Amino acid sequence: MIGMDAVQFIFILVAGFAFCQSLLALIHAYEHRRYYHSRQVCKLRPEVQLRATLIAPCKGMDIDLRSNLLALFWQRYPIYELCFVVESESDPAVPVILELQREHPHIPSRLVVAGIARDCGQKVHNLMCATRAVLEASGLAERSPQPPLAKGGRHELAQPPEVLAFVDSDACPHVDWLARLVERLASGKRAVATGYRWYVPESPAFANRLLSAINNTITGWTGPYGFNLVWGGAWAIRVETFRQLGLPDAWKGSLSDDLIVCRLVAKERLRVAFEPHCLTKSSADFSWARLAEFVRRQFTVVRVYSPGWWQVAFWGAFFTNVSLWGMLAMGSVWALTNGPWSLAIAGGLAYYLAGVIQAKMAAQAIRPFVSVADEDYHRVGQLNVWGWPVVSVASWLAVAASAFSRTIAWRGIVYRMDSPTKTTILMKRAGLDDEGNANARTTTRAA
Repeated sequence: MIGMDAVQFIFILVAGFAFCQSLLALIHAYEHRRYYHSRQVCKLRPEVQLRATLIAPCKGMDIDLRSNLLALFWQRYPIYELCFVVESESDPAVPVILELQREHPHIPSRLVVAGIARDCGQKVHNLMCATRAVLEASGLAERSPQPPLAKGGRHELAQPPEVLAFVDSDACPHVDWLARLVERLASGKRAVATGYRWYVPESPAFANRLLSAINNTITGWTGPYGFNLVWGGAWAIRVETFRQLGLPDAWKGSLSDDLIVCRLVAKERLRVAFEPHCLTKSSADFSWARLAEFVRRQFTVVRVYSPGWWQVAFWGAFFTNVSLWGMLAMGSVWALTNGPWSLAIAGGLAYYLAGVIQAKMAAQAIRPFVSVADEDYHRVGQLNVWGWPVVSVASWLAVAASAFSRTIAWRGIVYRMDSPTKTTILMKRAGLDDEGNANARTTTRAA
C-alpha cells in the first residue's frame, strides 16, 4: 500500500467489497431459484385438512375489492370459514361483503364490526377483535373439494379452528392459496407460514412499475430460511402457537401486526416458512407523491418495529450504490488525471452485469408463481433486471427518508409510533366522532 495514492486505495477497497458482495448475492440468487423450483414441482397434499378460519380486515374501497374478496369464497379447501372485519357498519366495504355472503351461502362466514381504535393501529384493533370473536366461538363447516360455487357435500362442525390465516383486502389469492399456506404448518416444523405480494401495474406509468420493482427486490431475498419476515397480507399460524406467542394481547398498543409476530417468533426461537405458491396479486395505481409516501411509510414501520432489518436495508442499499457509482466516479476522476480509468469502468460494468444476472435469476424463479400476463410481468421484470441501479437508488432514498420521522398516514388515519408497544392516533378522517363503538359486534352467516 505504500506509495499508492488515495484514489487507488479507495478503489481497491470499493472493488474488493463489490466483488465479495456480488459473489454472496449470486450464491443467494442460485439458492433462491433452487428453492423456488423445488416448491414449484412440489405437489399439494390433499390429506392436509386442518380446520381454518381465514380473517380479512377491510377498510374502504380497494382497487378490485370485490374480485379480491370473491377469491376468498373460491378457495379449494375442505374445512374453512371466512371472517371479515371492519371498523364500522358504514364502511364502504360492508355492502360488498354482505352481497358476497348472500351469493355464497354455502361458505360459512361472519362479519365483525370492531369499532374505532383508540391506542393502536386500526388494522391491529380489527384483528384483535376478529381473533377473539373467532376463538370464543365455534362452528366451521366442511365441504367437499368441488369447483367454486358448488353447494354439495358439507356439514356443520362444532369444533374451533386449528389454524388462523390472514389476508389483506387488496390481495387477490388463487384458489389453492389457503391450502398451500396451511400445508406448510402441517408438519409442525414451522410456526408460521407466509406469502408475499406482487404488484400488478394498473397502467404503464413509471411510478407503478417502480413500486412493483422495489417490491420485487424484497421478494428476491425470500427463501428456505427460518428467519423469513412475516407479511401481514398473507400468513397463517396454528391456534396453539398463536396463543403460545401471547396473541392477540401482544398486539396491544401496536401499529404493526406482522412485525410484532416476527419479534415474538424470534424471541421463542421458532421458524417462519415462506411459500412461493402464496404470492398474491395486488394492483398498483400510484402517483409519484403517493408512491413516495407509501414506501417511506413501509420503511418507517420497519425502523420502529425491526430496527435490525432496517439497518440491513439501509446499509445494503447504501453499499450497493457506493460500489457501482463509486467505481464509475473513480473512472471519471482517473480519465481526467491520466489514471487507469478503463480498470474502474470495467469494474463498474462487471458489478452491473453481476446485478443483472442476480435479478434475472430472481425474475425467472418468481415467474411461475405469479398469474399475470407476460406483458405485465416483463414490463416490471425488465426494470428489475436492466434498470436495477435505478431501483436500488430509489429503495435507498425511501429507506433514508424513513429515518427522520415516526409519523405516518395510513388508510385516512395519522399515527405516531412512540414505541413498538405505544401508538398515538393524531388525526382521524372526517365523519368519525371521538367516542365510536368500543365493543366489537359480530354477525354470522353459516351454511
